[in-house]
Amino acid sequence: MNDHRPVLSQRVISIRTPENIELSFALAGPGSRAGAYFVDVLVMLVIGQVLINLIAFALAALAEAVGGNGELWVMGISALGSFAFYNGYFILLEWLMNGQTPGKRLLHIRVIKQGGYSLRFFDTLLRNLLRVVDFLPLFYGVGLTSLLLTRDSQRLGDLVAGTLVVYQEPVETGDLLPDLPAADEAGADLPPEKLAAIPEEVVSLTGQYLVARGEMAPRARQELAAELAQLIRTSSGLAPKKSQGMENFLAAIVRRAEPAPPWSSRTVEEAELPAS
Repeated sequence: MNDHRPVLSQRVISIRTPENIELSFALAGPGSRAGAYFVDVLVMLVIGQVLINLIAFALAALAEAVGGNGELWVMGISALGSFAFYNGYFILLEWLMNGQTPGKRLLHIRVIKQGGYSLRFFDTLLRNLLRVVDFLPLFYGVGLTSLLLTRDSQRLGDLVAGTLVVYQEPVETGDLLPDLPAADEAGADLPPEKLAAIPEEVVSLTGQYLVARGEMAPRARQELAAELAQLIRTSSGLAPKKSQGMENFLAAIVRRAEPAPPWSSRTVEEAELPAS
């Protein structure tokens, strides 16, 4: 696993996965979250100014067309547009950027699902719609109080959505992604006698990991892959080649393990392992 040494002021949470592997995350505090928020506000101001200039003419034309009640229509549309823009910024970016916004990325923090999994759209929708409550009575008074009083530094939106904001240390994911070597090339480095030394439970856990890895946050995905590779190395002496990605190595183990692992009734191809 990576060596994480958070400063004393940081709170650390440990999560044990269904595979009985423990992951540790340093929870982001109010300072880091506030810094990320102010960066995002600056980004929104820039984008908002551009949008205002673009739609000003449309609203003016609408007010003139409607007549006497035009100003009320413009005010109503402006209020709805502001609400949609403010919340949509966080909802869409956290969903599309895997739990981050420009501000969170700059401050190296990320929103994850409790359990170490990546956010789904409904999670980010729920946590951000409750920003209006966290903002009360002024300047995130309710949200700050919740951050300070809850065990895992969660505002109300996090509590309802089941999310955490954690520090995201830069990880190198390139070594997880290269294509698998051809089957005959991989087989030359995986002698049957060494494959047979790998416990069936380890093969099963490896197969489950390869199926579920797309739902994991990048750091958790990398740490689990490293843990599984270490279990295989300890039991059989097998290890990835220098030119072979870690996930490719794990997939090659699962493909060639005999008897067929019981981790899934699907074939290897149906499990969407890295392509050969």
